[in-house]
Amino acid sequence: MWAAALWIVPAATFFRTLSTPSLTVALAKLALGAVCSGVACLLYFRLVQDIGASAALTVTFLVPVFGVLWGHLVLGEPVRWHTLAYAGIRWHKLAGACTVICGTAWVTGFSPSALSRRGA
Repeated sequence: MWAAALWIVPAATFFRTLSTPSLTVALAKLALGAVCSGVACLLYFRLVQDIGASAALTVTFLVPVFGVLWGHLVLGEPVRWHTLAYAGIRWHKLAGACTVICGTAWVTGFSPSALSRRGA
């Protein structure tokens, strides 16, 4: 990420901006870019170390499915046919979403029965 930022700085000098961002905006961009992405990167590599590369990679398959789910549950967004189409999930691909979730559970060794035994 730092290397990408260093590569872009020389190119940015050739483009004129319409306005200069305030200090608050600049710090927010720095926090989102460096801190949040950096923490996510560290968590991902820890996940690779703990559960292996194959299981850690399955997280990326779940992003569209759970993005729609959390948008509905947390933000109250309606889930209609166009929402599913916009998220890249077509009606004929709902079976694919179920396959991704089941495959992820299989690769990671997730077991609902073991989860219920552990909670009891």
